[in-house]
Amino acid sequence: MRIQISLVLALLASISFSAYAQSISSFNNGIFKESQQAEGIDQPVHISDFKANSNSSLLTSSRENPGIAFAASALIPGAGQAANGKWVRAGVYFATEVVGLIYHLDRNAKAREQEKAYEQFTHNNWSVVAYAEWLVNYSQLHSLDNDWQSLEAEILGDDPNWENTREDWNQVPISTLRNVEDQTPFIFQDRIGSNFSHELPDYGSQQYYELISKYYQYQPGWRDWYTEITSAQNQNISMYRYFWNGEDEPFDLFYEGRNRAQEFNQNYRVAGNILKLLVVNHIVSAFDALFTVQLKKSRIETETNLMKLEQFSITWHF
Repeated sequence: MRIQISLVLALLASISFSAYAQSISSFNNGIFKESQQAEGIDQPVHISDFKANSNSSLLTSSRENPGIAFAASALIPGAGQAANGKWVRAGVYFATEVVGLIYHLDRNAKAREQEKAYEQFTHNNWSVVAYAEWLVNYSQLHSLDNDWQSLEAEILGDDPNWENTREDWNQVPISTLRNVEDQTPFIFQDRIGSNFSHELPDYGSQQYYELISKYYQYQPGWRDWYTEITSAQNQNISMYRYFWNGEDEPFDLFYEGRNRAQEFNQNYRVAGNILKLLVVNHIVSAFDALFTVQLKKSRIETETNLMKLEQFSITWHF
């Protein structure tokens, strides 16, 4: 009888222990399944991830994908920030873009307008015929052996057309003029210097408009110099020497041309600098948008890790 009772008790204990173990196993499986499901939402964030989900909108992609946010702000500064609710930063980047672009276009347009006005100014006040006549007189009075006679034969009897000096270029063979320039020295009051430093550039070129109001060599082509020196009644050799002491300073038109050229060149430089700043604004805005999304995704990852840690702790203590 005792043996039967013992067997019955052993059987009941075995059944109870099996049910208990099964309950524990089921509970643990439930916990770890939830942990594994939590692990399923852990998606790694890569800076180089520029692939957008085809099922998501551009706005959603800009919020979740760092690459899309980067591209959006690179194209339109502030776009990536706006998509992520960073309105102040978005406004700063976008306002910088608008103001900078307007100022760039304004300075560039102003420079072009001033450049055209300067070119027209030279068409009425600088003549290649006037410069060639002075060069012939200069060479003749100093008895230079620079083939000035060939140049004189080409321009003999010609006068500058101050109404439109562009027409004067039909009177002067540029190759003959340059040949004389190459062999002509600067003659000072007490010595002979080196030869002229430049050849007259082709008419209408950027270098032509720059040199005639920049280098002392081309001052005789200006209208006031021609009137007071080259075509003066009483010619003497002292009028054709370089002093470099203020006595042979260029006349007013040379300085006015120089000032006009400096003015439009300065506006071109400002416009160029503003354009560089706009490029910087695009780059900074793009990286700011990228890091904004990166930071947000890092917070999500941190919260997910904390959830996994809590689940693990519960399982451990149980």
